[in-house]
Order: sequence, then structure tokens, then C-alpha cells
Amino acid sequence: MAELEARIAALEAERGDYRAVLAAINALGANQRDLAARVGDVEGRLGAVDTRLDTVETTAQDTNVRVRSLEDGVAEIKDLLVRPLDR
Repeated sequence: MAELEARIAALEAERGDYRAVLAAINALGANQRDLAARVGDVEGRLGAVDTRLDTVETTAQDTNVRVRSLEDGVAEIKDLLVRPLDR
């Protein structure tokens, strides 16, 4: 009878260990799902930032083109004003 009780106690201990391992695995899975969701959110936000940076870059390039055009226009006006003074 003592041997049977010892076997039962050993089986219950193994079952408890199994439950503890299973609980740890479930907790790990929950953490993994949470981290995956957060990474997805960060990737989405980075995509939005990248899009905004592209827009800013395009706007900066357009502004540079306009400034060069204005500088060329000012240079032409300056040349037109200086020519009569050189005569």
C-alpha cells in the first residue's frame, strides 16, 4: 500500500510539474503575441513617418527649384539694370 501511495504521489508531482510548464508556455505565448502586436504598430507608424519624410523631401526639392528660379530672375533683372549703367 505504501508503494502505491508513493507512486500516486509521484504521478501527482509530475502532473503538477506538467501544469506549471504548460502555464509558463501559455504565458510566454501571450507575451509573444503582445510583442508581435506592438512590433506591428511600430512598423505601421514607421511607414507613416517614412511617407511624411518623402513628402517633406519633395517639398524641399520643390522649394529649392523655386529659389533657384527666383535667383535666376533676380540675376537677369540685375544684368538688365547694370547694362545701362555701364554705357
